[in-house]
Amino acid sequence: MTVDDWYEQRRRQGIASAPQRIPGASDEGLQKQQQETEEEEEDEEALRKARDWDDWKDTHPRGYGNRHNMG
Repeated sequence: MTVDDWYEQRRRQGIASAPQRIPGASDEGLQKQQQETEEEEEDEEALRKARDWDDWKDTHPRGYGNRHNMG
C-alpha cells in the first residue's frame, strides 16, 4: 500500500484528510525550512545538555562517588 492509497482509504473513512501543501512552496524550499528547524532544535538540545552537565558538576565534586573500602 502506498502513502497515497493509505490517505485515500483514511479519507473515505472520514478519519483524516490528505496532507495540505502550501501553494507556491517548492519541495526544495520545504526541505531547507525543515533542515533549518532541525538544526535549531539540535542547537537548543546541545545547549540544554551542556547546561545540565555543568549543573551536575557543580553539585558533584570530583571524587564524590563510592568511597567504601578505600583504606
